[in-house]
Amino acid sequence: MKKLYMIGNTHFDPVWLWKWDEAMASIRATFRSALDRMNEDDGFIYSFATPPVFEWIKNTCPDMFEEIKERVAQGRWDLCEAWWNQPDCYTPCGESFVRHSLYGQKYLKENFGKISDTVFNVDSFGHNPSIPQILKKSHIENYCFIRPEKHHVTLQGQYFCWAGIDGSKVYAYRAENAYLKTVEETATTQSDAEADALIIYGVTDHGGAPTKKLIAEINEREDAHFSTVSDFFKAQGKPKNSFSDELLTGDFGVYSNNPRIKRLNRIAENAVLNAEKASVIAGQNKKEIFEACWKDILFNQFHDILGGACIKEAYDDAERLFGRAITTAQETMHFCLQKVTSEIKTVGSNDKDIWNLVIWNLNSCDFDGYIEAEVQWVHEFPWYDKGIALRDEKGNLIECQVIRERSVIPAFRSRFVFNTEIPAFGYKCFAVVKTEQELDKTITSDAFSAETDRFVVDFSRENGYITCVFDKKSKKTRCTPFLRPICRYDNGDTWSFNVTEYDKNPCEFTFESAKVVEDGKLRKIIKFEYTFQKSRISLYYTFYKNKGYFDVRYVVNWNEKHYVLKLESAIENTAHTASVPYGHVTRHENSADMPVGEWLMADDTAYGFDGVFSYNLTGGVIGFTLLRSPIYGDLRIGEIDYNTDYDHISQGITEGNIRVDFDAKNDFDGFVNPPFVVVEANHDGTRKPSDSFIGISSDKVKISAVKHCEYDDGIILRLAETAGQSTTATINIFGAKTNVAMQPFEIKTLKYKNGVFTEEYMTEF
Repeated sequence: MKKLYMIGNTHFDPVWLWKWDEAMASIRATFRSALDRMNEDDGFIYSFATPPVFEWIKNTCPDMFEEIKERVAQGRWDLCEAWWNQPDCYTPCGESFVRHSLYGQKYLKENFGKISDTVFNVDSFGHNPSIPQILKKSHIENYCFIRPEKHHVTLQGQYFCWAGIDGSKVYAYRAENAYLKTVEETATTQSDAEADALIIYGVTDHGGAPTKKLIAEINEREDAHFSTVSDFFKAQGKPKNSFSDELLTGDFGVYSNNPRIKRLNRIAENAVLNAEKASVIAGQNKKEIFEACWKDILFNQFHDILGGACIKEAYDDAERLFGRAITTAQETMHFCLQKVTSEIKTVGSNDKDIWNLVIWNLNSCDFDGYIEAEVQWVHEFPWYDKGIALRDEKGNLIECQVIRERSVIPAFRSRFVFNTEIPAFGYKCFAVVKTEQELDKTITSDAFSAETDRFVVDFSRENGYITCVFDKKSKKTRCTPFLRPICRYDNGDTWSFNVTEYDKNPCEFTFESAKVVEDGKLRKIIKFEYTFQKSRISLYYTFYKNKGYFDVRYVVNWNEKHYVLKLESAIENTAHTASVPYGHVTRHENSADMPVGEWLMADDTAYGFDGVFSYNLTGGVIGFTLLRSPIYGDLRIGEIDYNTDYDHISQGITEGNIRVDFDAKNDFDGFVNPPFVVVEANHDGTRKPSDSFIGISSDKVKISAVKHCEYDDGIILRLAETAGQSTTATINIFGAKTNVAMQPFEIKTLKYKNGVFTEEYMTEF
């Protein structure tokens, strides 16, 4: 007989159409009800394990928390969720998913004396293909989800073996028709009519434990029994079916909503990752501080928050939470970096130099690019408004282009841009040289053309769009349109449940003006302004000397409702590569938006993003989504009253940067996580003017995280193979070396302690 494994659960959104404080009150009542049901029925099992929610209970109702611990020990309360919460599975970086495992399993172990072998991630909007590997290396064997549903992704069966991008396999189950009112209704609507079924019953979203009525119905059925999620998977054995791809939902709105909160997430991730690296370099163990930062970030990665699916007021809280993590991490990072810089023997000398720059690169690969810096003159020193150069430890002079300072007091400070190389996980010191050369601040160049040693770019004088990009190296002319601003009507609800694509008819912008903002020996910046109805977009194109890329900064003041804004480019080959957490995938045309990480490659051109998180590709045109403006929290259950003053997403300022790299490099670490500048006075010290503390020999492998171990004084290094190729790399940390073999897309965790390297689980136990 087919068995129904009944999973009593509350799908609980700690933030959604309400704020977290309301949710906290609701879940207290929910847990009280679940515990009462256990007292009433000896067979009833309740499945729930979200650590931040447990913390709410621990701090408000400690007696209830102790009661929960007792039920966990008895096997009546199922710890079915090994992650910190149910996150958005595309917007975060790969390391965030490792931290969901690390801190989720750590919490369960410390508070309940056991960990979970299951991730119960039922409501997230798609699942990236690196998840199976992260699960396997976190003591997790099983994965349960609901989205994407069968009308979006066809599976051979609900129960299957999911193979990740590296080949790692976990057992997965797509639950269907969860949280219905009766067991009968759910049991008779399963796709696998003859197979055992995992049936999720209870109350969803705001809280509410499984009802007495449902529990009674289960007790009356011979084919139904109370179960844990883990017991269901154990009973099924090895699946007959398999699936080896990403699991994308067609409800694409969440991939594009609220780029501001998505961008803050990326800033926060980089802030704490940088701080962890800096603390290891400085020998300052701050892991308790960083754990708190990560817990703030992981909470905000809840799928409805990062998916832009919450009410407007919830994002005030989310921004403050990100702000706490960012500020704490950046403060700690600068404490650590300046501890080191204070010990450097600087390049400058008091008799001829005033300032030094110590440039820090906390990425895994060497930095080679442009950096901006600014130094102070008045009132410590005389006013100065002339040329600047840098001098390195060998006496080499580095050319600088003086640019407008952040303030509007000329000669009070000097700001300048320069090109240099900085070693990975290290720093380089330069003396700031006053050349005394007069500055020519007049700009006479054409705003509709730009030429470097690599490119010739022409813009239309009629509409301001790029008409031609000629690459002198490849002798190729790129297709047009090229990053043309376009908006389309978007009748979708918040999730795009009610549509399959945006309107096909593009709405053109009105070209307003073009202006050369900056033109010097090292770079040229041209600003183009466009308007659409009540909105304005400014595009700043930056062209560099001796670089195979140029940058586009966009600043949007958006005041439209039910529109999507994109930058569109024509491409010849629709097969393209998009980055995903800890990997990349090949995709083809799709008129619906798809998620993207920090880069995308099409037609031998790589695009890097710090604020774009989705795109679509249809009719040979790729559209990078800058924003969309549906109504907050619109499930579109009823008709929209267009006379009502609803809150719409992404009103006001949205900004970000895109790098267009014609050398087709997919390494954008230095773009999204640029070096840090520390301005130092002249001083003696025991450290060299340039140094690198950690390194790796292969450009196919990145060291994505360096941190202190959670359980001892070892150092954890996270390695990720990024090219999809087998390779061997030599790791160097503080002079100690080891060789590591890496398989395609493998993520490996090493611990370095007392001169010895060992491979560890991602949980560090």
